[in-house]
Order: sequence, then C-alpha cells, then structure tokens
Amino acid sequence: MSAPQDRIRTLLLRGDNLLKSGRPERLPRAVEAFEEAATVARDPAVPEELRQLVALRLEAVRNLGDG
Repeated sequence: MSAPQDRIRTLLLRGDNLLKSGRPERLPRAVEAFEEAATVARDPAVPEELRQLVALRLEAVRNLGDG
C-alpha cells in the first residue's frame, strides 16, 4: 500500500474506534479523522474506490451528528 492509503486506513480506524466508544463527546473527533482522510484521499495516487469509501464514511458520520 502507498503512504496515502496507509494514512487513510489509520484515520478510518481512528474514526471507527471513536464511534465504537459510544460516547457522544467523541463524535467531533471522529468527524475530524474522517475529514482528514478525505483530504488525504485527494492525492492522485489514491484509487477512486477508496476515495468513494472515504466520502461515504464521512457522509455517514455527519448524518449521525444531525440525528
């Protein structure tokens, strides 16, 4: 895996772990992790499928905040 893909994986795992804690005060930190993953995903070396996955995760976590 390339460096951007590794970084995205780490950020997605961080966001997921924050969400799994079930503590509402951690939601903003999870959003930050997913937003950073979206920024890294702009790298041209990142496959389109991974960009789409990051976008879906970010959208889902933002919807949690709205609900």
